[in-house]
Amino acid sequence: MNVMRLSVLALGVVLLLAGCHKSQPLHAQHAQHEPHDISWFDGSLEGAFTVAKRENRPVLLYWGAEWCPYCLTLKSTVFPRPDFIAKSHLFLPVYLDGDDEAAQRWAEKFGVQGYPTLIVLDPDQHEIIRVGAGRDISQYTSVLDLALDNLQPADVLLRSAAGGKSLNADECRRLAYNAWDLDELDPGSYSTRATQLRAAAQQCPDELKTERANLTIYAAYYAARAESRALDAAGSQPTAALSQLIDQVGSILQHQALAVSSAQALLSLDDDFFKAVNARGPAVASLVRDSYVEAMQTAAGDNRFALADQLGFLDGELHALKALNDSKYRFPTQLQTAIDMRIDAALSGEPNQYLRTGLLSASLDLLQDLGDFPKAREIAQAEIAHAGSTGSASAYYLEAELAGIAEKQGHPDEAVDLLEQAYRDAQGPSTRFQWGEAYVDGLLRLSPHDSQRIQEAGSSVIAELDGSDRIYRRTRVRLEKLDRELRGWNDAAKGQYADVLHELHGRMQQICVKIPDQDPARQSCDAFLKSA
Repeated sequence: MNVMRLSVLALGVVLLLAGCHKSQPLHAQHAQHEPHDISWFDGSLEGAFTVAKRENRPVLLYWGAEWCPYCLTLKSTVFPRPDFIAKSHLFLPVYLDGDDEAAQRWAEKFGVQGYPTLIVLDPDQHEIIRVGAGRDISQYTSVLDLALDNLQPADVLLRSAAGGKSLNADECRRLAYNAWDLDELDPGSYSTRATQLRAAAQQCPDELKTERANLTIYAAYYAARAESRALDAAGSQPTAALSQLIDQVGSILQHQALAVSSAQALLSLDDDFFKAVNARGPAVASLVRDSYVEAMQTAAGDNRFALADQLGFLDGELHALKALNDSKYRFPTQLQTAIDMRIDAALSGEPNQYLRTGLLSASLDLLQDLGDFPKAREIAQAEIAHAGSTGSASAYYLEAELAGIAEKQGHPDEAVDLLEQAYRDAQGPSTRFQWGEAYVDGLLRLSPHDSQRIQEAGSSVIAELDGSDRIYRRTRVRLEKLDRELRGWNDAAKGQYADVLHELHGRMQQICVKIPDQDPARQSCDAFLKSA
């Protein structure tokens, strides 16, 4: 990319500022709502489906967490909108916090893992559509309209389109607005999903260019994931199908207005996609890089998106620049300066703590990707002090962020201590296990010889699973990760820490015996460090 173009893009970053709405809904089971708020169902999700069936209303399930930065952004920008509130009255809205009783069991059933996620389900618990953060704020109400108009399950509609059925405008929009990248698929299903999404794009009406673009981008996302391992081999080329999808994404990127309208889908394209682009050669990589950067820059100034999401688009730009340039690439000074100014303006101009939390997370990601760890540290420390004084849940979130910064700066002892503090401060069973696993992971990486501390920490973290409905979805994934980490640690030491693994396995078994044999969680529990 030439210097003049970078200067123009950097100037654009400086000028991009936006405001947001200033209120948030509280947890339905934890607080009373004002009359103008969304009427969250005050009861269990199981009870909500009973009521929904009786009243013949679809369920609007919001899956989030009190500490989650982008959940707070969604609550503060989308949920207070009068159009969204009015439309929500046609649904039975349920707020399911990841730490609520049975929350992880429901997440397992509906295949939900990332916060935040909104899912519309019919009274028989069939999924109609799901959306996440990062899209045009006004589109959330449109998504609810689409769900009301067509209650055919999303997977059924997708398979129908893939089988050759033409889609009408609303059917196409419903598939295009669905957050397909939030689906937790088995890797063996990536290729099939890519084929289905590509076929669905072809079945959409010709005039729905943005919708066709979204489906094509998601198809490319899954196709690249399907071929990721094969492309690791030297000299490997993407298949003809993936190459064609890369070209189609490139064509979308050449039309800036279309690309910006599809920015949320474009942001899903990850290292697997960029690896496939690089395999096509420098000419293709250069074309995709420059047009992708331009699209992200433009989206970062589009007030249809929340300010935290705009910063996320800038981070998407950095990822593309890093992935689609050679290994010696360094971000230009003027780009770093412009992003620095954008962050300063965003944080200084937002006093609302809920919106500020999302801005902080996006800003810290940007600064770390730029390599500006001193500034990231300064911001995180100041916000931790403020969050601690107000009792905000963001304190332990930021402590974990600061731990990552300390590690990257070469301060392993500080990083481990911060991870421990974040774990101690965390609240809620699922959240405590998540932060606890991160603490043990930090010990294994940064202090691998401190076996006593690792054993004590591991035992404490495992104890977080001692309760009903604990070993599902997000927690199960982290439990499996903890298993791999502990085994790898012991293997690297040639079995030196087998006694620690045996002790932790025994601690887990004390929990496992309390889980009924037929419960799916029992199998996950029993597998932890088995035969280690």
